[in-house]
Amino acid sequence: MDEIAADPGSVLDVHAHFVPPRAIEEARRRPDAFGVGVETLSDGRARLAFPGSGWTRPMLPKLVELRERRRGMAAGGVGQQLLAPWMDVVGYALAPETGRRWSRLLNTALAEALAEDGSGAFAGVATVPLQDPAAAAAELEHAVGALGLAGVQIGTNVLGAPLGAAGLDPFWAAAVAARTPVILHPWHVAGEDRLGAHGLLQLLGYPFDTTLAAASLVLDGVADRFPDLAVILVHGGGFFPYQAGRLERGHRLQKGPGRAPRDALGWFYYDTITHWAPPLRYLAEVAGADRLLLGSDYPFDVGDPDPVGSVRGAGLGAPAERAILGATGRALFRVAAPTDAHLSQATHGWNRPRGPRYK
Repeated sequence: MDEIAADPGSVLDVHAHFVPPRAIEEARRRPDAFGVGVETLSDGRARLAFPGSGWTRPMLPKLVELRERRRGMAAGGVGQQLLAPWMDVVGYALAPETGRRWSRLLNTALAEALAEDGSGAFAGVATVPLQDPAAAAAELEHAVGALGLAGVQIGTNVLGAPLGAAGLDPFWAAAVAARTPVILHPWHVAGEDRLGAHGLLQLLGYPFDTTLAAASLVLDGVADRFPDLAVILVHGGGFFPYQAGRLERGHRLQKGPGRAPRDALGWFYYDTITHWAPPLRYLAEVAGADRLLLGSDYPFDVGDPDPVGSVRGAGLGAPAERAILGATGRALFRVAAPTDAHLSQATHGWNRPRGPRYK
């Protein structure tokens, strides 16, 4: 039997979302400090309000809990998840000082939730106040160095500004210095006014905005200035890997700066959420299986409900499966596999003492 198939604890899901309940509680208690409104609906779900953007969607119950997701992970053969913020709550529209406090609260509450859970089934991914690049760099350093989080997730644009033209070099430099992978996740996507029907905002808008972000990083020279930067494109890379030839043609015609788009295919990392074996096989071929990372998009329905099955069903071979299901992600994020004791705890739902409260 293949080694990784015999050891589900080694399987790492790098694309999952979580909102720490303590952050919601603190925002409810101190709305003036964080600039965030909190409302609990009649069905018990919470939603948040941010300046200029109104209320978020109500939070799914699975978005704010860990015990039930551990059981689902075990049933699906996933040993560990990286918990990243839900992009609806990152708060880029907050004033810079307020945004710094909000990011610090989210990251501290996440670290506390991981300590309280104690199962080893989760590692944390930070958020940063991207509206202030220097503050974003400082928060990344704190989240990784002081809180022990394994990565950082940012949006595919900064209040509509392309990532490559948003003055983010201090943040990119901090990510390289801290050896911290950066997950790009779409939010407030281009063309939202035309994507209301049929769920097209998520189905087409999200991968399109990821494609815009990837093209900006390449064509605006971020990939050249920071060759050691590790950037993960979710949802199979959006449309970037599948239209790299067209981007390459335009790049040659315009004689533009930045590296050639096809050369950048192997610079990015990609999650496996393609929902179909042929594009996943294509992605492994053009980018390399060692650039692919298992992803589920838990707890959202549009994600992959059986990510391990999707990888194994693509027929990529045992070495590629080992890399995709855990080996590459663990090396990239520097996350150790849970111990046998952790796995037993995750299955039985034991609890550890609570971590320190947010100050």
